[in-house]
Amino acid sequence: MTQKINFVVNDYERMRRLLLLFTLLCLATSANAQRYNLGFGIKAGASNFLGDIGSGDLARDFVYNMELRDTRWAVGGFSRYRFHPLFAVSASFDWVRVQGMDANSDNRARLGRNLSFRNDLLHLNAKLEFYPQILSVSDVGYRGRYRTDYQTYFFAGVGGVFNNPKAEYGGSYVKLRPLMTEGVKYSPIALTFPFGGGFFFTHKKMHRFGFEYAWNWTMTDYLDDISTSYVDPSQMTSDPLAPVLANRYAGFGDVPAGVHYGPGSQRGDPTDRDNFMTMTISYSYLIRTRGNFYRRNYSWVYGRRRRWGSTKAKF
Repeated sequence: MTQKINFVVNDYERMRRLLLLFTLLCLATSANAQRYNLGFGIKAGASNFLGDIGSGDLARDFVYNMELRDTRWAVGGFSRYRFHPLFAVSASFDWVRVQGMDANSDNRARLGRNLSFRNDLLHLNAKLEFYPQILSVSDVGYRGRYRTDYQTYFFAGVGGVFNNPKAEYGGSYVKLRPLMTEGVKYSPIALTFPFGGGFFFTHKKMHRFGFEYAWNWTMTDYLDDISTSYVDPSQMTSDPLAPVLANRYAGFGDVPAGVHYGPGSQRGDPTDRDNFMTMTISYSYLIRTRGNFYRRNYSWVYGRRRRWGSTKAKF
């Protein structure tokens, strides 16, 4: 009987110790899950556009069909939330100016069409970022102090853009969407799908300097107010500027045979939607939600050991 009691007591002690160990592991996992890196920043750079106004001989080819002379600017603000060593989410609000001019085109049909536009895009988007560890260096210069961290990332996301294309006429810019130049009143808001990549350096854990390239594929073909065919002025609004800005062919240029600029003739290409790109440099300030104790004790989870026995830390 005494042996049975001792066996039960010993079993109880084992179970208690296992339960204590399990609780400690859960607490450690919980601490790991609560390790977040939050940053807020600003960015600025260049923008360009790919749509029905371009520079190449091919009407709608990829990046090299962009016209460098139509490069404009992009500015914005963003936040980033690093919830895992491999992943982060970010949100961004950008003000992007894009423009295009047939006068800059190498395409003879577009030169004869003679259309142009300018559009100030307000772009709100959210992205999921992926950080491949093989492209990261947590101790740039290998000084053993983690003062400068380097990260490369790739991203994809979803967003919305508010746009308002305009054309220059008589020394001022006229809004094109209300004129219904193709007999269509399209929405000023369009869905976007940004994707791309970038890199950044983090200095002293709090200051981050980066570069990012973003290609923004949109669900509209009217960022430049051009998509389908020329229509009869009766299908436009009653504004006298509507037919003037819808068809600006002035009878000049070496127009290819079979190309016409009148009702029923091709004005744009509705089979491809408009896209715009940005290349920006950025600065952001980081906020850590946990103290240094966590990094010292759990940083082994976040990378390989480096020189002088230091541990790869992610910021």
